[in-house]
Amino acid sequence: MENKLEKNKALAREYVQRVFNEHKAALAEKYCTPDVKWHGGTLGTMEGIKNLSRLLVGFFGAFPDLRAKEYDIIAEGDKVAVRFIVEATHTGNLVGIEATGKKVRWDAVDVYHFKDGKIAEEWAADDMAAVMHQIGAIKLPYLK
Repeated sequence: MENKLEKNKALAREYVQRVFNEHKAALAEKYCTPDVKWHGGTLGTMEGIKNLSRLLVGFFGAFPDLRAKEYDIIAEGDKVAVRFIVEATHTGNLVGIEATGKKVRWDAVDVYHFKDGKIAEEWAADDMAAVMHQIGAIKLPYLK
């Protein structure tokens, strides 16, 4: 069991590095099942590798210097959870919000469900309120 857990952790790390940090959305097909499901909370759910790839391309367009730094990784059974700090500059359109040029930083926790050595499902819990506040799209009452 330990070997499977370590293998899944290594695959999650490689996916984040190659696809997310290196902005290579097309490589998602290598790491994900064709019918992958991506759950993005307020951003909705995407089904299928083509939709996931389009979502990633859009996100990279809004944040071309985006980087996620891992702080914790936990594996159990067929799941891997990773806690990140994500940093980027908002230089492209993000869900209809024009570029602001502002630097943003947010917390994220992603949980990956592996099936046959590939990501079959992902739950992406990104602090979108922090992102929206930092780019000026919303004002949070407790932050100045």
